[in-house]
Amino acid sequence: MGMPITIMVITTEIKRQEINIVNKAQGNLVIYGRRKVGKTFLVKNHMKLDIYILVKRGGGFFLEGGPFPTLDSYEQFLQLIPGWVESGKTIAIDEFQRLPSEFLDYLQTISGTGRIILTGSSFHMVKDVISPKSPILGLYSDLRLSLISPMDIFNGLAQEMDRKAAFGLSPYLRDPWTIPYHKQGETELKDILNLSRGAIRSLIGEVFLEEEKNLSRVYEGIIRALCLRKWKLGEIANLLYSRKIINKPDPHLIRPYFNNMEEMDLVRRIPIYGKKEFMYTLKSPIMELGFMLDERYNFFQQNISDRAMEKELANRIPHQIEQFCGDMFAEIYDGTFEYFYSKEFDIDFIITRGKRVLASGEVKWGKVIKKDVDKYLERTKHLKGDKIIFSMETINDQRIISLGPENLIEWAENRV
Repeated sequence: MGMPITIMVITTEIKRQEINIVNKAQGNLVIYGRRKVGKTFLVKNHMKLDIYILVKRGGGFFLEGGPFPTLDSYEQFLQLIPGWVESGKTIAIDEFQRLPSEFLDYLQTISGTGRIILTGSSFHMVKDVISPKSPILGLYSDLRLSLISPMDIFNGLAQEMDRKAAFGLSPYLRDPWTIPYHKQGETELKDILNLSRGAIRSLIGEVFLEEEKNLSRVYEGIIRALCLRKWKLGEIANLLYSRKIINKPDPHLIRPYFNNMEEMDLVRRIPIYGKKEFMYTLKSPIMELGFMLDERYNFFQQNISDRAMEKELANRIPHQIEQFCGDMFAEIYDGTFEYFYSKEFDIDFIITRGKRVLASGEVKWGKVIKKDVDKYLERTKHLKGDKIIFSMETINDQRIISLGPENLIEWAENRV
């Protein structure tokens, strides 16, 4: 008789602060965000549903908890909902933006003790739901999902692995779709990239598809310029012009594209402290790395050596860690992350609230020494607020707050 074999599948689940929000929410709710930010997972795993409905792209529906597993008739779908709501059931309608536009008018006619949860991946559609002219204005609360917050992802990973390793992976696992590529205690960033190369390119296409926009040469050109660390509109316009993507190097030609991609949650802008400028970046660090490697090595089409990848990552990771720290301390201080640069030096992050500086910081992806502290304090002597140096190895220096992966969680908890 053979020995029984036990197979254990261990998955990482990050507790997001949005879970508390949806659990406290009452009444009807719209949850929206670009593709693959965890909307469906949040609804199906952290809300008490009676019926889950996925609206298919080509028409028709998949149902869980309903009288049948699939449904093709839109008219029958409309007939079923009122009865469910009247009987007190909670219904989730996933990817509701794929329904006809008059569906919003229909929703205002439904009443009962039940509850409807809508999830959508299209920002232009969701704007119709929460706009002043919406037929269901005031009938639905709304929650926008984006990347997992810095402290949520770090706290979650730190429960299962060495804190330094957890911090190094945190920027890249903020995109919830990357978490299944993470194998506890063994994953390296290059593994995530190799496993997800097809997903990165496909996801960009899906985002544009849900927004009913084409992934044009201009949009993709902007994405590729950002992954090459071109972050000023003028620099990006010059690159696109040199590649014959736009007909003149005019930043005004590409500004509307940036506005659209910000709305689609693909691009972000970080204010430059003391200036009316912004640093533009791709919002997802893993997407940035994927497109960077494709620019340099045709990564989406062919394998590249570990040596080449490690070299490229070594150059890019420190910059991404700096931005991750900026986001993290903005979260901790409940402020805004700003960046400062001049011909002489940069300041990695300045956390503000209105016109008040709450903190500023330097990120050293390695060991920090007294000389580093002296230099940082000289550069930031004009700034008020806490002075923070974040490094892999902390330093005993009373002039600053020295933080690293090992003491960050406790320090943040004690601040509250």
